[in-house]
Amino acid sequence: MSSAFTIKPFQSEEILAALKSSGLVQESVGNSVRITGIAPIDDCGPGDLAFADKDKFLEKARERKPACLVLNKDLKEKLTGKEGFTVILVKNVGLAHSWIRKQFGDVDFTSTEDWGRIHPSAIIHDSVKVPESAVIGPGAIVGPRVKLGERCVVMTGVVVERDAVLGDDCVLHPGVVIGWGSILGQRCIIRSGTIIGSEGFGFAQDESRGHHRIPQTGIVRLGNDVVLGANNCIDRATYGETLIQDNVISDNLCHLAHNVDIGEKSILVAMTGIAGSTKLGKRVICSGQTGILDHITIPDDTVLLGRAAVLSDSVKKSGVYAGSPLQPIADYQKNSVHIKNLDKMRKEV
Repeated sequence: MSSAFTIKPFQSEEILAALKSSGLVQESVGNSVRITGIAPIDDCGPGDLAFADKDKFLEKARERKPACLVLNKDLKEKLTGKEGFTVILVKNVGLAHSWIRKQFGDVDFTSTEDWGRIHPSAIIHDSVKVPESAVIGPGAIVGPRVKLGERCVVMTGVVVERDAVLGDDCVLHPGVVIGWGSILGQRCIIRSGTIIGSEGFGFAQDESRGHHRIPQTGIVRLGNDVVLGANNCIDRATYGETLIQDNVISDNLCHLAHNVDIGEKSILVAMTGIAGSTKLGKRVICSGQTGILDHITIPDDTVLLGRAAVLSDSVKKSGVYAGSPLQPIADYQKNSVHIKNLDKMRKEV
């Protein structure tokens, strides 16, 4: 399997040290081994680290013989002692995958090897103090009075407008626009083409239905550990703030209108659109193509599925809802079956 990305070799015992504080590791079986790659279980081989959370993946590892296997602790009894590879037993394979990849198998966006620390073509206003740990790529523009945190990465063609604030360890991928006055917390990752602080869709109509712009003079504020996918549009508030709270993640092609408030740890899947002044509680999940009208409140721990269309403030308690019109998931599933049988039912009637 070819790849433009390679890892720096490391010892399996380094994983134990890296995961010590996480509480994920239960036990290590076998000697420390040298790891030269991280690979999916179907493609792993000698020298690789792989991950397994099911019986079938353990069997695949026995065939492929990686150097080290990170295994669900519940599968310990399936080990024979003759696997021929080192095993690290963990409580949660998915979390271990995340921790290990970030520590040993991630792209170092702070590297200065390709372009240096600040590319000569970048335009940085004289009022901006760039930390020694920050990296700014070709063609980036950093406007007046912008505040950059430590280890921030501003990639090719990024625009950071006046008075914006970036917390420590923020990464802005190529083509991102951070609008004036926007505030990002720590460790935010903004992927290519996303615009934070575009003007909200605010207009008044006259008697002839002519459109009259209402200036949008609020800001966008992101909490810590927010990750926004490619080509998102996050509108600035009319007044006050559009707010995305801590640890929210979004997929590509999502739109958040002015003055929305997205609760912490929520998930927005591709093409989710949320209209102005709507508030999502904590840990809300919006599946692909979810649409929510304005001035609606969604309770904590709500899941919206099946192109959910929330057209009124009718979701009063946490649960799983789907479809249009929006229904509790059990009703949606039953009604979907009935809809498929409508022609048959018509003929019988």
